[in-house]
Amino acid sequence: MPSTNFPNNLRLLCSYAKSISRVCEQLGINRQQFHRYLNGSSRPSLANMQAICDYFGVEEHEILMDQNAFRQLVALRKPQGPEIDPFGEYISKLHRINPSASRDMAEYIGYYRCYYRPIEFPGKIQCSLMRLFSERGFTYLKNIENYALAKRRARRMLKYTGVAFHTGERIFVHEREQKAGQMMWTTILYPARMDQVAVLTGLSLGISSATSRDIACYRVVWEALGQDIDLRATLGACGLFDKDDPVIPDDIRAATANVISDGEDGFIGHPWQDF
Repeated sequence: MPSTNFPNNLRLLCSYAKSISRVCEQLGINRQQFHRYLNGSSRPSLANMQAICDYFGVEEHEILMDQNAFRQLVALRKPQGPEIDPFGEYISKLHRINPSASRDMAEYIGYYRCYYRPIEFPGKIQCSLMRLFSERGFTYLKNIENYALAKRRARRMLKYTGVAFHTGERIFVHEREQKAGQMMWTTILYPARMDQVAVLTGLSLGISSATSRDIACYRVVWEALGQDIDLRATLGACGLFDKDDPVIPDDIRAATANVISDGEDGFIGHPWQDF
């Protein structure tokens, strides 16, 4: 098989795209590296090859076909690119606001205990386990809330997935509960130097898990745990606690209190250092 088949076929596919920059951005592949694929000086890894094929809607054996045969195939089945994803477009545009968003988020990758006071359980503090991880240039999250000790609760675990990004000034998080899909939250956090203060604070606005699906706003605290944890033990230690339970540190108890200070007309977030 001539070595020019793949780069020539890739260039043909890219001619159907809006721009090569857009292709690189959506694939999460460095532009310089992608140009090496285009000029034939480098071949993609197995993962990148699969990502490229998935993006353009072709099979790997097809993109390696003879150029003329591939051109005929593409003429009959023009590449559609990825499905239209308005939310994905929104996130991509936010990343363009801060070109170093991925680099800025790198130090926040890992596990967190997330604390807040849910309106469904007055006098309680929920401690959930969250993981931030990076994939193809974006930062994603998984969040698990443990309600095993809650009385008359049908679902004992709520699992959320979402995305996180750094604007250069603040960290934004969008997440959605996986099963029912009705509980959606947007959280804005104050960044912190993780080698100095391993705690993030901010505000979270969304739809509660109460049957009334109340719109709620909470103060939240994320306590960093690092990238290597005993997952089973850490998850088992999470859950719903009385707000005065000694397992909740005093400073976190104070930082999650949903109070409006004198002179404030609404919820205003405060960095950890203010508590």
